[in-house]
Amino acid sequence: MSMPFQESIEKKQVRKNTMWLTSLADLLALLLAFFVLLFSMNEVKSDSWQDILNTLGYRLNTQTEATDDGLTAEKNVEIFTEQKAFDLDYLENIISEKIRSSTELNNVEVFKSEDRLVLSFIGNTYFPSGVNEVSPKLEDGVRILGESFRYVKNRVEVYGHTDPTQALNPQTLLDNNWGLSLARALAVADNLTKAGYSFPVRAYGMADSKYHELSDIQDKETRLSYARRVDIVIREAQGRRGGKK
Repeated sequence: MSMPFQESIEKKQVRKNTMWLTSLADLLALLLAFFVLLFSMNEVKSDSWQDILNTLGYRLNTQTEATDDGLTAEKNVEIFTEQKAFDLDYLENIISEKIRSSTELNNVEVFKSEDRLVLSFIGNTYFPSGVNEVSPKLEDGVRILGESFRYVKNRVEVYGHTDPTQALNPQTLLDNNWGLSLARALAVADNLTKAGYSFPVRAYGMADSKYHELSDIQDKETRLSYARRVDIVIREAQGRRGGKK
């Protein structure tokens, strides 16, 4: 038998002996496709999906079409989710520690409610009846909190409140509770900005519209004192720069 012919036979035997590798590769590819299919049919966990959205910075905007039994919208309504900032539980611990260690904040109450953290400046030491000027104690308290707010990226709102007594302050021309409560909120918002908070602060005047929520306080003077307050509300959502909203 000639050498070239023998080498040809040996090469054919080698190719024949490695045919099983092709079958094995096909089997592995099928198994991979099968498991990918199973994974794609699996239910997506909402917590995991929320973490993905947080990582992406809420850059994904979903669209839905507004429908009604009567008139229908001609265009889709775009829904924007807001990017979250610092965790409210973390901020509550930081601010609570500030309050416990400062005498200027001994009449400040802090509590978490749903998606917000509320800081209430309560009592005549901050806002005497019928007065909107910021007291030195309130100014010092806001300055102390400003050391923490300097790094806070959450959206912040300020709500001014009054007691039901009719306001009358000829010096500032505040002859109603709505104007008085708004002036108080603006004064605190201005001091908060000066203290270091870098995002725009939304200020609202509530007058005595929330006075009924204090009905559980039996003592009238204490109830009136709680009604004269300013609430700093820290939201979960991140603050936004830009013009007035």
